[in-house]
Amino acid sequence: MDVYNLTMNILMLLTNPFKPDPRVYEEAKVLRDTGYQVTILAWDREKKYPLHEEIDGIQVERLRIYAGYGEPGSYISGIIRYYIHTLLWARDRNFNIVHANDFDTLPLAILLKKLHGWKVVYDAHDHYSAMISDVIPSPIAHLTGVVEQKFLNFTDALIAATEPLAELIFHSRKYTVIMNAKRITEYRISNQKLKRFMQSFNPGGLFTIVYIGILDTNRPLPIIINAVRDLDGVLLIIGGRGPHEKEILDMIKGVKNIKYIGWVNQKDVPLYTLACDLIILTPNPSKDYTRIAVANKLMEALAAGKPVISSSGTAGGDIVKECQAGFICKYGDLECIREKIMILRNNREIYLKLSENARRCAEQKYNWGRMAKRLVDLYSQLKTRKNA
Repeated sequence: MDVYNLTMNILMLLTNPFKPDPRVYEEAKVLRDTGYQVTILAWDREKKYPLHEEIDGIQVERLRIYAGYGEPGSYISGIIRYYIHTLLWARDRNFNIVHANDFDTLPLAILLKKLHGWKVVYDAHDHYSAMISDVIPSPIAHLTGVVEQKFLNFTDALIAATEPLAELIFHSRKYTVIMNAKRITEYRISNQKLKRFMQSFNPGGLFTIVYIGILDTNRPLPIIINAVRDLDGVLLIIGGRGPHEKEILDMIKGVKNIKYIGWVNQKDVPLYTLACDLIILTPNPSKDYTRIAVANKLMEALAAGKPVISSSGTAGGDIVKECQAGFICKYGDLECIREKIMILRNNREIYLKLSENARRCAEQKYNWGRMAKRLVDLYSQLKTRKNA
């Protein structure tokens, strides 16, 4: 009997501890609901998460191998051990497909294919070689991109998080775009619950902007802070952790209209997004990996029906223009950002129109239901395809 007529076992490789990773979690749930058996093998660099866990019917296995964040030498040593431990872990296990999340798991997936005959799905979340060029020498980052192109020849299916990313790294190869769009139902919360929540952190009813994400000075957060600082009638809520947490906290120390709320559980993100008035996303168009990326926060804003301020010359900015869901400013233009904030705060008619456009765009195009169908279709095609 052809093995592909039986229940298929999928191994998803991940170089974070799966806390959970929102994109991987959503994809795994879709595959589970379709009838596949899904196991996530995650790298726990902090050595503090459960070794074995079941989350919504998804098996999560973790390899505890220490590696410091922001330390290239420690990372290289750690990922080599992660590869070795994974090969040993997989030795007596049986899977049909290895789903490699980002380039740092792709060589490992190909090794597993060579050893066991499992097919490889490569899921590119980011432009990896461009992203790591911020922390390692450019020649090594460039070499990573060259190696990635070579390894694409050994894959069986390709996924990218955005169309510009797919065009840049996959070129003329066949690919599927699965964006980090959101489930619309998760952004439908009762007005009563929402009002109680809003009163808990914004009793004054100020025009509120929320940023929940990685606290990193290389990201747009410092620009948002400087634009909002001391802006009359405006409140900025910041949530999250990150490598530059101390620097960010120093920036907002003593600023009356900016509050830091610490770590925010992923399940609470829809509530915070619905409770705010505006999302600001200002990626840097001069960097490939931010120019072609579409932030989770943009998809969250559309699902919640919230206007967005974004950067010109970026994939995220293009979606804001397409949806007519906000305003576009040049990267780093604080006066433009401040001006657009005040327009949205002071003109209810404009605000409601942009909000309506955002919600409609999510419902008609940028929603997880559409993306889930693409994933199911891709796996269905892969399931019926014979091994070469």
